[in-house]
This record gives sequence, structure tokens and C-alpha cells, in this order.
Amino acid sequence: MDEYPPCFLSGLCFLVSLMVKIQEREFNNILIIKPSAAGDIICALPILAGLRRRYPGARISWMVAKHLQDLLMGHPMIDEVIPFDRKRFGYLGLSWVVTRRFLKFLKSLRSAKYDLVVDLQGLFRSGFFSWASGAKVRIGPGEKREMGWIFYTHRMPARDRNTHIVDRIGAVGELLKIDFSEPEFPIYIHEDARRRVGELLAEQNVEADEFVAIAPGGTWSSKRWAVENFAELAGKIVTELGRRVVLIGGRGEMKLADVIVEKNAGKGVVNFTGLTTLPELLAVIEKAGAVVCNDSGPMHMAAAMGKCVTAIIGPTNAKRTGPYRKEEGVVKTGLACSPCYKKICSKVGKEGTAACLAAVDVEEVFENLRRQMGEK
Repeated sequence: MDEYPPCFLSGLCFLVSLMVKIQEREFNNILIIKPSAAGDIICALPILAGLRRRYPGARISWMVAKHLQDLLMGHPMIDEVIPFDRKRFGYLGLSWVVTRRFLKFLKSLRSAKYDLVVDLQGLFRSGFFSWASGAKVRIGPGEKREMGWIFYTHRMPARDRNTHIVDRIGAVGELLKIDFSEPEFPIYIHEDARRRVGELLAEQNVEADEFVAIAPGGTWSSKRWAVENFAELAGKIVTELGRRVVLIGGRGEMKLADVIVEKNAGKGVVNFTGLTTLPELLAVIEKAGAVVCNDSGPMHMAAAMGKCVTAIIGPTNAKRTGPYRKEEGVVKTGLACSPCYKKICSKVGKEGTAACLAAVDVEEVFENLRRQMGEK
């Protein structure tokens, strides 16, 4: 130990003592910050379960983007859902009304008197909110993304770049003495949502657990497998597996779904795209026999529910953001340029399917789905 200077040893002892103190503390008022996106919120649910298990009597709040609040509303593990309207606050400084509301929002965070904030977003904005809360213990990712880390009192231990996001944010457990080795995904589905989906399926004579849900959408154009491929796949599922197909997604995917329906007119394809709320989307996936999708929110929902999932992945890293512990369900290309994390494929231009996804053929996806479902 003589080779280390005294200042280093004293600093190390201070850090160790600080970690011991945080592990021994009993937090009573906790704020989770994870505003978006839908799939990322699903991946963060194990943190909620772990915090509730570790601090059963604590009040737990979750800050979430306003358009995604229905994913968490009514959740029995959450005492308060705090919606954040990023679009409205985009006019901060340009509108006195918006600025005043923003300051009021910050005041409400401060007045809540949180003693622990866990920021799972790791950006400057979310880090700022953690600091603005006034909590004495503020935990967040240590990666240098947008300088968000400057607002934290404690940073999550680093993980290898290829570690899945669920396990990356699960590193918070080392600071709070919570075991996240077997993550629990407490997805909450309103009974009203289940009832509504049951009615929709009954209207189309579709039986639960007997249909395949297809989600053709994705936040980036480069994440989306060609819609014509999805249309051909839907036809094979109906004719060769004897299964009905239910198309799912938000209003932004309605045009994609229309193409699939048009190419499979009268062939057992049912279109729920744009017709369901977020809780109802969860209920559809819950009732599905399997899910086929791109790297998207429905992929994470299906994986978290333990469903058979076939995920077509191109420009992103399946090890980091693919279906959690469902490696057998990943269909991807062997192109050297993948993953590139680009929203637009430079090889094919803005309108074309990314080269890495274009290299994935329908038969390969179909065979993966067949294996997942145990079909001969």
C-alpha cells in the first residue's frame, strides 16, 4: 500500500464510507426519472420492482413523458405519476406563460422533498430535474451523455458497451444493495383495457393465444423492415401456420398496416393499428401467441411478458437493446456496417429500407417464428 499517496487512500476511504452510508439508509420518498420512450420505460420496470422490494413503505413517484403516462397510471407499485410535457415546455423562454408553468413545475418537484432520485434517462434535462428536486441523494448513469452526470451525487457503476440496457441501469443495485440479477417486469394492465381488447378480438372471431401480432413500425425509418416483407410474412403465417394475424401499432403506423391489409385482403389479417391505447396495446400483446416486430416498443413489451418474439434488427445492437434474454428471437444480418446506429441508411438513402434489413429475407423470419412457436 506504500506505493499509493495518502491523499488517494483517504479519498478511497471516503468513497467507500459514502457507499456504505447510502446502502444502509432507508429512503422514504423516491423519484424515478425515465420520461421515454415506451420500450425504455418497460426496460426500467425492474428498477421500480427492486426499489419497492427494498423500501416497501416508501412513497415512489415516476416522472414520465405526458404522452406515455398511461403506461404507468394506476400501477400498484407507484404512488404518483408525474407527467412532463416536453412539447409544451419547448417554448421555455419564448413564452411567459410557459416559463411560469415550468418554474411552477420545478417548485412542485422541490416541495415534494424527495430524499432519493434515480435518473434512468441520463441526459442533461433529466439530470437537471434530479438536481432541481433538492434530493440529497441523486443517482444516475456515469456515461458522459449531455453532461447529465454533473448533477448526480452518485453514479452507477460502468458496464461493458455490449451490456443490455436492463442490466446497465440495474447497476444502480450496487449502490443501494438491491439484487437485479433476475429482473422482474411488473407490467400493469388495466382491466378496462383487457375487456376492450377482448371485445375487439371477439368482433373479429380471433381467439386469444392463437394469433400472431405483427408490429411493422419503429421510431427510425432505418429500423423498419420493408412493409412488403411484413405483408408476405403475414400471408405465410395465415396459410402455412393456420394462424390469424393482428396488426398493432400507433397512428403513425396506420399507412404501413394498410399496405399489409391490402396485400392480404380476406386472408385472415386483422388491423388494430391506431385503434388501441397504450394499455390496450399491452393487452393485445398479452393475448398474442407470438409477436413479430422491429426494434421497437412492442418488442420490449413482448419480451417483458415472456412472449415468443421474433425481432428483426438492423442498425442497432441486439445485445444492448434487443429483446431482453430472448437472443433466440433475434433475426439480423451479417453485414459489417451493422450496427451503425444511424437513423437514415447512407447506403440506400432516406426512402429505402436500410441495407442491413434488406438483407433479411422473409423465409428466415418465418422460420424463426415457426421455431419460437414450436410449429413443425
